[in-house]
Amino acid sequence: MENIEKYIPVCECEGEDFMEIPLESDGTLSTATLSAYFPGVTGLKFRLDSYSPYRALRLYDGKFHAPEGSWAGHKFYCVHPKGDKRKLEETDCKPSKGYHSMSCTDLIVLGLPYQLSETQMREYFVQFGKLVMVQIKRDASGNSKGFGFIRYEDYSSQAKALGQRHYVNNRWVEVKIPASKEGYYSKVPHKIFVGRLTEDISEPDLSKYFSQYGEITDVFIPKPFRAFGFVTFNDASVAQSLCDEDHIVKGVSLHISEANPKSDQNRDKQVSNQQQYMSSVLTNGMLAAALNQVAYQTQPIPYQTHRTYGKVQDWKRRGN
Repeated sequence: MENIEKYIPVCECEGEDFMEIPLESDGTLSTATLSAYFPGVTGLKFRLDSYSPYRALRLYDGKFHAPEGSWAGHKFYCVHPKGDKRKLEETDCKPSKGYHSMSCTDLIVLGLPYQLSETQMREYFVQFGKLVMVQIKRDASGNSKGFGFIRYEDYSSQAKALGQRHYVNNRWVEVKIPASKEGYYSKVPHKIFVGRLTEDISEPDLSKYFSQYGEITDVFIPKPFRAFGFVTFNDASVAQSLCDEDHIVKGVSLHISEANPKSDQNRDKQVSNQQQYMSSVLTNGMLAAALNQVAYQTQPIPYQTHRTYGKVQDWKRRGN
């Protein structure tokens, strides 16, 4: 084929920026390539002109074929499954590849060199993203207390700063979320559940595929094989953005959802078991005490009176 196109313009929906997607050597577009850039997509559509209705692109044997034999002059839009959360009317066509609406917070920087200035501090941390605040805490005399605060303009920059160690002016410093705010962020899941796995998909396969969305800290597929696995990201926003979507890995459609932490469930179950145990102990203890009291009150006595038909008779208990 001569003058074959090497890339075609594709975007999430009308109004979004287009991305040029590479074609195969035979001039087709593979579903794997399309899904790598637009996860969850099941098809493509296009218009002949601005007044024409959409036309679906033909899909055959895992490849999209050019409309009427040529890609030239067309712009293509993604098609998602019916009911998918990323449909135009439900999400206003916001891209979901690693973006999330989580807000930034002040980060505390511990172990700062006492001679470090705000300017030097800014020069170091600006490498991770635009800073909106840099502050070193000082005493009444103006001397550094050895810690300070920074705040980034966007969450991705904050995640980068939190995801690594820092060596500032020949000293290791620690960057973390202040304890007063740590509880909220620690509850945001970093892990995703990957369902519909097949046995020919390995942990390296999952790592290679999902690493395009963000830094991965762990990949786990249970053994013996149970058709699911887990992927943990350094940035919780990346994990959240991938949930409730289908991704094609090695020709297999995998469903992604939030990995429900079992620690809280196990802890609640453990507390419940402990409460039941203590209740059982208490009940059995009270019963045992009551039986002991009855036994104490019914100890053998030499004589016991017994009233029968209005008469009192004495009965002498025989000894052994």
